[in-house]
This record gives sequence, structure tokens and C-alpha cells, in this order.
Amino acid sequence: MQRTGPHPRTAIAFVLVCAMAIGGLLSGCDGGTHLKGVVVDSNDLPIADADVTLTTGELKREIKSSDRGVFKIGMVHSPWNPELTLAITKPGFKPFEKRFHAKEHLESVVVTLEPASEAVKLQTPFSVSIVPGRSGITIAKNKPDEFFVVLTNISGEPQAVWETWNSWGYQTISFELTTTDGRKFGISRKQEDFTRNAPSTFLVKPSENQVFAVRLDEWWEIHPTLPKSDEMPITLRAVYEIRPTAEATEHKVWTGRLESHTYSFSLRQW
Repeated sequence: MQRTGPHPRTAIAFVLVCAMAIGGLLSGCDGGTHLKGVVVDSNDLPIADADVTLTTGELKREIKSSDRGVFKIGMVHSPWNPELTLAITKPGFKPFEKRFHAKEHLESVVVTLEPASEAVKLQTPFSVSIVPGRSGITIAKNKPDEFFVVLTNISGEPQAVWETWNSWGYQTISFELTTTDGRKFGISRKQEDFTRNAPSTFLVKPSENQVFAVRLDEWWEIHPTLPKSDEMPITLRAVYEIRPTAEATEHKVWTGRLESHTYSFSLRQW
């Protein structure tokens, strides 16, 4: 009896071809995103070992940037134009995050990480600066020349700070001095016993200044000891610091640490 249908081997081959075609079609329906990029700092220098993460839904891929700040990252995902998130973090820098959709076909990116300290600065209500006197900076036991530290309220609200006659405000100002050979010295007020003491404050209004007159006389100390010289070039930075205390909380006094820019001066000692 002669068969009128297809030969069994032909039918099997047909099924295999169809299965392969359907499998290829289904595989071709998957979407994918593949990114390459570089991570740099605000000076355009590469940042190595930054944590790079690409996510969408429950899918997640993680890598680190190379010594040159370069990274390549990708994943296979649904073809329906999902939203993806590229996140990059590195200790000491503000985190970076970018959201985008697959159909934007983002393929390369240059990521600049800003220093974390910049974020701190934006939250600080003050800036601090040094204004020299007529003769630059002098250090002497008797009658050194006067110069000034200026505290400026850069916020939109009045800010309370300690008066300097009491123990809470007495040592709020200090200095960091550097000589031309790179040696560093700290300058601060000597510790003092207070016979009269109270947590008094003054209020610095927005855009206004509090000016501190400074004379580096016998009531100040330098550590370590600074070699004596008639005149020497130095750089000087002012530090204004109020530490958290129960009194600061009670009187709503700002707490934190500020540093001025570094200024070049001629130092004279007698």
C-alpha cells in the first residue's frame, strides 16, 4: 500500500526547521542595552575603581571602572523600551545617577563626579577669609600688627555663633601655616581658665559679616615650634570651628568646621 502523506523523515525535518525558526524569532525579540564610558573628576582626571551599576526592574549588572576610568556594561532585557538606571559611586565623591529608556539607544557616556566636599560646602551657611594688615602677618609677644578674619553669612537665614570672650567661642579661630619647604604649623589660642563664663552669642544676618581682629601675641601658641626669622614667605589658612555641645543645641548655634582659601603672606617675627 503506497503512502500519500509526507515521508516520516521529511516531517521530522520540517518540525526541526520550524522549531529552530520559532526559537530564533523568540530570541530575536529580546532587547539589550550596552554602554561604554569613562569616569573622571572635575579636573578631567580618570577615576579608577568606581562602582558602576546598570539596573532595570529586577535585573542588575555591576562592574568597576578601570585604572583609566573606563567601563563597559550591558544586559539583555525585554524589548518593550524599559527604563534603565546607570549609577556610579566612589567614596569621596557625590553619587551619579542617570535614568534613560532603551529606545534612546544610549551607547556611550562621560561621567564627571564632583567632590563630596562640594556638597558639604553648599550646606554651610558661612564663608571665612583673611584680610591682612598693613605689614602682612607678624608674630610678636608685644604689639604685633593686627590682621582680620572675616566670617560671612552666605545663607538666607540669620545664624547664631559664639562670642569670643567665653569658653565656647574663645578657640573657634585657628590657623594653618605652611613654609616654602612644605613644613606645616598650627596656630591656636592658648588654653585659659575663665573666672567669668556664659554661653553668649551674636547673630549674623544674611549677607553680613562678623569681623575678628587678630594679633598673634603671647596669647597664641604655634605647634610645633616655628624657627625664628626676620622675614619669610608663608601661606596661611584660617580655620573657624564650633564643636557640637549641649549649649550649642540649646542656643541654636551653628556647628561645623570652615577653612578659608590659602593666602600667601610675608611673615615677620620679633
